[in-house]
Amino acid sequence: AAFQISGIYCKGHPSAAVLGELICNKLKDSTVQAVYKKTAMELADEMMHSYPPLSGNKANMEKHILKSLAEKEDFDSYINYLRRPRSHMESFIKEEVKKYILTEHKDKALSVLEKNVKRIEKLVSDAVETATENVKTQGGDIDTWLKKFSSSLEDELAFSTNYGQNFGDINDFDFFKKELDKGIKSIVEEMSSLKIDSMQQFSVRPDQLLIDHKCKTYWSQCPFCGAVCSNTAEDHSPNDHMVTFHRPNGTNGVNWKGTVELYIDFCSTSVASNLEFYPNPSSDQTVPFKVYKTAGGEYAEWSITPDNSTLAYWKWFVCRFQRDLEDYYKKKFKGYGEIPSEWRHFTKEAAIKSLEKL
Repeated sequence: AAFQISGIYCKGHPSAAVLGELICNKLKDSTVQAVYKKTAMELADEMMHSYPPLSGNKANMEKHILKSLAEKEDFDSYINYLRRPRSHMESFIKEEVKKYILTEHKDKALSVLEKNVKRIEKLVSDAVETATENVKTQGGDIDTWLKKFSSSLEDELAFSTNYGQNFGDINDFDFFKKELDKGIKSIVEEMSSLKIDSMQQFSVRPDQLLIDHKCKTYWSQCPFCGAVCSNTAEDHSPNDHMVTFHRPNGTNGVNWKGTVELYIDFCSTSVASNLEFYPNPSSDQTVPFKVYKTAGGEYAEWSITPDNSTLAYWKWFVCRFQRDLEDYYKKKFKGYGEIPSEWRHFTKEAAIKSLEKL
């Protein structure tokens, strides 16, 4: 809807009326987008620094993702995480941002939005005031006024001074300012009805800002268990991928060649053993786990410590979803892949607690 600046036509200021209406109509969309953009940036920054599921490094977020998966106990979600880790992390971020903004911290999010409405209102009002005072004290015409007005907004708003027609007959700038203030008041009233729920209206979305920041690091996956590199040094060598804890290889569908028996060992256990693996399933050439890097390619890019470190979480996971994993991979945890009986003693609570080691 066009913003009608009341009274201008009947007072003999047709150019001022037309220009004022054009300015207010341009401001309507740009101010709303500016409010949403600033709000999105502030909320993303707040979540990145003080909201546990989204603060810290990628390894910290991994801990919260695994906790969330355990609480839901949904196998399809686990498979999405295991097979498409980046996609799952992006979905997790979107879900957590939505939770933060719409439920857990809705009042805080709304206060940020309201603060930015007032800030943009002051920015525009000050720009009108500054442009008007400038032409009154320094001289100039409506083009001078528009340039000053536009330059005061350029850091915050997308605002063009190109209107395709001549407004050179505007010379009563006090009157023009007074009527513009009325139009801006209408814009502010409309901005005051903005809702934090309308995240899709953000020109810059808080979840996308976090995705861009959190998901830009390496996404190399362990060639044995599929765990994603959690080396927090953004400039770490591509030959130095690592994770704090690996997984039982059966979670990635790895099996003993020539059988349907899933491989149950953790990578950290395998590289400490005398066992061998087939780098190329179509070849009979084997490589000892102890010198796995000699297999070249992605194997050479990983640093896997032979320290027998394991995480209770994955032991619980294998037991809890044994049948689901077997059905998914069309293989079995039997024979060489038999699940150790002591693994079955871990509860979900114990599994979640073990994540504190991450």
